[in-house]
Amino acid sequence: MSTFPYVVVNAFTRSSLGGNPAVIVLLPPGSLAPNTPTPVLDTPAMIALAKSFAQPISVFLAPPAPGTDDGIFDIRFFANEHAPLICGHGMFATTKTIYQGLLPGVRNPGGEDNAVKFRTAAGMVISARAAPSPRSAHQEDDDDGEFYEIELPSNVVEELTGEERDRARDAVAKALRSDSSELGIKFIARGGGKMGKYLMVVLDEHEELEGRDINIPALLETGPFNVISLTRLTPNEDHAFVSRTFAPANGIMEDHVCGSAHTLMVPYHASCTQSGLKGGQEVYVRQVSPRGGDLWVTLDEEKGVIRLKGNAKPFAKGELTL
Repeated sequence: MSTFPYVVVNAFTRSSLGGNPAVIVLLPPGSLAPNTPTPVLDTPAMIALAKSFAQPISVFLAPPAPGTDDGIFDIRFFANEHAPLICGHGMFATTKTIYQGLLPGVRNPGGEDNAVKFRTAAGMVISARAAPSPRSAHQEDDDDGEFYEIELPSNVVEELTGEERDRARDAVAKALRSDSSELGIKFIARGGGKMGKYLMVVLDEHEELEGRDINIPALLETGPFNVISLTRLTPNEDHAFVSRTFAPANGIMEDHVCGSAHTLMVPYHASCTQSGLKGGQEVYVRQVSPRGGDLWVTLDEEKGVIRLKGNAKPFAKGELTL
């Protein structure tokens, strides 16, 4: 019989009922490191636990093994049976967990810039850290003295054309309960490379997203896409753009706040002169799902990364026994 501590943390919010929840399960040090011969939990066990938790993402975290000097935390993500290559909100919530010592014996080991480093199943190393409050954030928005920031690789988009575009447009119109010929769509694209299962649909500024009743199953008709983001610029608002993200093919009807989707949306909107979003400039954006999320984003073109900054709110903690 084995016991594992866990916490639930809401990412990109300071509300107990807002943002995107992630359950973070602590595994023994080094147990997820590359070439580990006998993992404490194998993939089927992690999938079974993810299904039992029934949270948007289940994160499995293993601190560095004793005697290692890289200070890297190994991390795995599961949403039901789906194992995303990367999960921005899951790592963001885990960053809060490490800095605040929410799991027993787990603290940031320090290192360059006092950053936390995560290694994914694909071997990608992602950095995160405590960060200064954004200049646009109100003082009362910070409930524990720290904001957090995560760096994700920036991604290119590839515009859809022809029948592929028409199919996606018709499905989005059906989801938005609108006529395809009347729906204001400016741009439809897939992510490049490993992000090819992501679809980004840019709507006209007059198309409302917040509070809109969306027929989410209709988005399954867009084509071979697992993650679909709808976004629009918000002229004359205190935020640069808004978005909503859906992943019904992965069993997630709405992804309350999707960090990885911003690696497509931020570079795209930065390329639009009317967005007010420029490389190197931090701007406030909102994900307007029913739970909602607040992010401060920066495009670092020189390093090829997107920085996502915000709050995270602990919600629950406990132990699981197998």
